[in-house]
Amino acid sequence: MKIIRRQVLNITKYKKINQDFIFPFKIICTDFNKEDKFFEVNCLDIEYDFIYNNKLMINFMLTEKLENLNQETIELMTKGFFDRIEHVNILDRISNLAIEYKKNWKEYLCESENIEEYGLNEFLGGKADAYEDCVQIIKEHLLTNQ
Repeated sequence: MKIIRRQVLNITKYKKINQDFIFPFKIICTDFNKEDKFFEVNCLDIEYDFIYNNKLMINFMLTEKLENLNQETIELMTKGFFDRIEHVNILDRISNLAIEYKKNWKEYLCESENIEEYGLNEFLGGKADAYEDCVQIIKEHLLTNQ
């Protein structure tokens, strides 16, 4: 599977910070030829700075390396498969929750003297606002990671 340079740098940085994390793939830069020292070398075995500074490293392939999988890696892979199979889109789910809570919030109840009505309405409004904030955070995260 082809991946882009930014993804390679993100994965390399993550692996450096989280050394116990097992990434079940190899990343091969296809810009090297057979005479090059880094031909078919896993980019995860190359220093982050080298990849970052070498602007000629552009084309990358992700290939499986399914040996020595630990429980966390298996759980992450399983979650990815279930998300794909069930078509779960977290942004849609949270957006729908924000809309639903916003529909149930009533502006006129902000002035209610009935403490139960007022309290429930404030709770619903707070949840709607929180879900809207979550949608914004996810959108910002998605935009910065594309």
